[in-house]
Amino acid sequence: MSKRRIMPAGHWDWSMPVTLSQGWRLGDLVVVGGQISADEKGRTVGGDLETQTRNIMEFIGRVLHEAGADFGDVVKQNVYYVVDADSPPADEIVRRIDAVQSEYFGAPGPVTTETPVSGLAYEGLLLEIDAFAVVGAEKRPLSPEGHWARGNGHAHVHGWQAGDWVFVGGQRSLDADGALRDGGDIAAQTRNCFAGMAAVLAEAGASMEDLLRLNTYYRHAGAGADVTGFWEALTRVRMEHLPNPGPAGTGLRVKDFSHEGELIQLEGIAHLGTDRRRIMPAGHWDWSMPVPFSQGWRVGDVVFAGGQISADRAGRTIGAGDIAVQTENVFESLIAVLREAGAEMSDVVKLNTYYQYDDGGASPTDYWEKMTEVRRRYFPPLGPAATAVRVDGYAFEDLLIEVEAIAVVGK
Repeated sequence: MSKRRIMPAGHWDWSMPVTLSQGWRLGDLVVVGGQISADEKGRTVGGDLETQTRNIMEFIGRVLHEAGADFGDVVKQNVYYVVDADSPPADEIVRRIDAVQSEYFGAPGPVTTETPVSGLAYEGLLLEIDAFAVVGAEKRPLSPEGHWARGNGHAHVHGWQAGDWVFVGGQRSLDADGALRDGGDIAAQTRNCFAGMAAVLAEAGASMEDLLRLNTYYRHAGAGADVTGFWEALTRVRMEHLPNPGPAGTGLRVKDFSHEGELIQLEGIAHLGTDRRRIMPAGHWDWSMPVPFSQGWRVGDVVFAGGQISADRAGRTIGAGDIAVQTENVFESLIAVLREAGAEMSDVVKLNTYYQYDDGGASPTDYWEKMTEVRRRYFPPLGPAATAVRVDGYAFEDLLIEVEAIAVVGK
């Protein structure tokens, strides 16, 4: 698979020297890294949601154009928006973002996962958006009849099939009118989300057995040992729907959702066919209970590495309270997964970093730069397209960072 780095001239830049990329073109696939409303020094531009959304969409357009694509080629996007004491309600934020995006996306639009986060790298940033586009290859939207609806009339669909690849957008516990189902009930909502995912996959002739990557975003306000207990209870419900072996997984606690009482969203990437290899390095960290999740999968030249954490073989955190130690550990674990799959860090084209921010007197930017000082030791000269957002926590107490990646082996 051919690979070409995308770095448009005059684009926004980071606040410190890094070798990250704005995007990659990989054969027919274009990967767009997390775009923010910033200038060439990483300073936030725009104090309102509409301005920042429009700036981000213009940046996405530049990356797509340089890669030989346009907005009509986008099959998947992730929208990370900040929810804090000063922000409007989550449902209003989503409506306002959608209104601006409707100026850029036609129908059918991309699959979308909208994830509320605690913050971003630079003060004043309100959202970050990344995307995948497919150019030229045969593709079709997936919208099962009677499926749940967003309730806002915008053009997003539930899935896209592009060749053998299936992209499933954020599945939610909503009805056909966009109203919440089973408010406050995490078990029922989880089952509803999996039913929605299964319906989208079936529309493409796929099933849960074809799922290679599963991202779970859930809301939980507990602390201490209750954190792992909640994750384990949630995961027992998820295991009702997962095959064995299962997908590479990433699970994140988030701030809020756009419906009061909404507790979970799921998204995934699947591949049709059986030419795949599960990645489970010997002696790797493990979960706190037996689960069918995988550390990674290789399909052809593509490697998916699931969310890597700083833990031991019993799921206990290593390096509690130390972001530098935990960052080193997650990248060493990521390298182990990649090497087991026949890949290296130089093959990584998309890197997602989810981190928890405990200010300790440091500004969000200072904290991000401290973490990135460690991360950039692992970045190759032509680094991945990257997304980095602050979340509310993870499956296990005291974790501060989780990293997942997609790599493409070869030129």
